Amino acid sequence: MLDRARLAALFPRGVRAHLDAMAGQGDDLLARHAITGPRLEFFLAQIGHESAGLTALEENLRYSAARLCAVWPSRFTGPEEAAPFAGQPERLANRVYGGRMGNGGETSGDGWAFRGRGYIQLTGRAAYRETGRRAGIDLEAAPDLAAAPDHALAVACGFWSWRGLNRFCDRDDLVALTRRINGGSHGLADRRAWLEKVRRVLGQDRRDWPAATVVALQRALQDAGFDECGAADGLIGPRTLAAVARLRRERGLPGAGVDDALLQTLGIDG
Repeated sequence: MLDRARLAALFPRGVRAHLDAMAGQGDDLLARHAITGPRLEFFLAQIGHESAGLTALEENLRYSAARLCAVWPSRFTGPEEAAPFAGQPERLANRVYGGRMGNGGETSGDGWAFRGRGYIQLTGRAAYRETGRRAGIDLEAAPDLAAAPDHALAVACGFWSWRGLNRFCDRDDLVALTRRINGGSHGLADRRAWLEKVRRVLGQDRRDWPAATVVALQRALQDAGFDECGAADGLIGPRTLAAVARLRRERGLPGAGVDDALLQTLGIDG
């Protein structure tokens, strides 16, 4: 499903060690967290945006004074107040992240220790703790592992499960998914562009199935209780893909999207 060639096409500038690790671990980890079918498309799109195509695995906190005032206007009301933190990433992290997100106060050093890392830019002690529990990694004790090649995908999957993100994928709701990840709609256009790219590269639902075959598939899904597919209209859209993804999960059918194996399972002649 996530072979090295597809990953290289998705993330051509990605760090090689991360691409290799993802290719080796991907299928098992993603299946464990039920990130398959259309859910996988959303997952890859989000990590593509958050990590700039697997090239930015740690938050860049080197800001000018003017930029600090724009990014954190409630923290820095003017250049003079921001100047001591310009070009000082550790000091800045402790100021803007201290005393929130489960971190201790500014002098605790938690802001810097638990700054944004990994494919999903995990931030704050609480997020490291909860994500680590689901990933089976003690990230509170070793936060750098969030961006390590051998652990970064497990961390991203753990975060995905902790935040309950699959349900937004099943509804094809990119806006709600983005808000759940970062608290707003920052970078929505870029996230949408990533989603379109992922769908092109994976090509999970891009085979030109005859309309009669798609109608038969949709009716078979309805008869089997996967009625989220909606009307039997002969078009493979998000609702049909959501039904297909659930069927594949529940029946343990490998792969993703609509393929010959799926049609054979439902007794349909492709």
